[in-house]
Amino acid sequence: MMEKADPYPEESNQIVKKRSKTAVLTKIFALLAIALLFLNVGILIGFRLAPEKIIEKDVPPETAVQLPETGEESPYLADEPIRSPLNGAIIEEGNYEKIIKNIPHAVMISNNESARDEQYGLSYADIVYEGETESGITRFLAIFWNNQEEYNIKPVRSVRKYYLEWASEYGNIPITFSGFAQTVNPETDSWSYYKANNLRVTYFDWPFSWDEECLKTHPSMHCKSVSPASLYTLFEQKDWTYESWNGFKNKNEWLFSEKLDKANSYKKVEEVTYNFTYYNAWSSKWVYSKKDNTYRKYDPDEKHLDMNNKKQIKAKTLILQIIDRKYTGDDKGRVIYYTVGKGEAFVLRDGIKIPATWEKKCHNCRTRMFSRETPNQEIALNPGLIWIAAIPSDKPVTFK
Repeated sequence: MMEKADPYPEESNQIVKKRSKTAVLTKIFALLAIALLFLNVGILIGFRLAPEKIIEKDVPPETAVQLPETGEESPYLADEPIRSPLNGAIIEEGNYEKIIKNIPHAVMISNNESARDEQYGLSYADIVYEGETESGITRFLAIFWNNQEEYNIKPVRSVRKYYLEWASEYGNIPITFSGFAQTVNPETDSWSYYKANNLRVTYFDWPFSWDEECLKTHPSMHCKSVSPASLYTLFEQKDWTYESWNGFKNKNEWLFSEKLDKANSYKKVEEVTYNFTYYNAWSSKWVYSKKDNTYRKYDPDEKHLDMNNKKQIKAKTLILQIIDRKYTGDDKGRVIYYTVGKGEAFVLRDGIKIPATWEKKCHNCRTRMFSRETPNQEIALNPGLIWIAAIPSDKPVTFK
């Protein structure tokens, strides 16, 4: 039987050829797709295994550190040590977070001659003000913040108006004392100043404890004691926190520097003595020690010790502020210091004496020290304990 001939032999051959070409192209495209797939996988693996490329961004060389929960910028740079805004002392790494849990605060401390063996706390302070209270007797206003370890502060005594004016320079810091000078004379009435300025005071909470051993040998006025821990507990209860401090943190603080420009142009001084009255018992003497670049206090001839550690009090900067003072003639022998204005001063640091002019524009304004040689140039203080002596303008200062 003969097969039936294809009526379109050429067309059938063309279809077969087209199908063959299509099959070949399909295989080629499939191979290309597989190749591309492997290529993408390889590139992906290569990116994952390759070292990460760091893209550097333009970052300002000086980046300010944010103080926790305040929203304010710190003046201290990220690559610089953190310094106390009070006295410029370096705050040790790891201690900053602990310190800013608490607010700076001030305490009035007695300097009665019969109470010096019961005097605690001055060496732990950041700043100390020394001035006459009455009848030639001096007291101290000590401002604390950097040192928050456990120690005693004693004897706590009553306050005078001018001490409150000095404390007001630091904003709304709490102030601890055992009584007010409440008088009819507005120049000595510390009670009215407290009320008018809405100061934070601990007096009404009476945070003190009585030292029983002290009471056996001393009048009770020398035996009132307080500890930082008890004060910080009280501050927390009253919501007097670091965040609530409206002081000069991060602005308006003094200038600080470990090294002073043109130091060789100033006169070297190894010793300084000053007095507040004719009674030698309340004179102060400081002797410079090149060994640790500090001034060591004598009161007046014996070493002035902090009984917490039995160590001599040392300051990095002495400010001798010559200030007008007058006696009121009242039954307590109270005095008046005129803290607002300007006058002569001396700044002692690094074993040299810098002639200065002090200026305080208002009761709660900061007192600043300007160079007499370079007008309007504020003097940089040596970081560490700063001791400010408010020396009556009618009393001499002796340098050696």
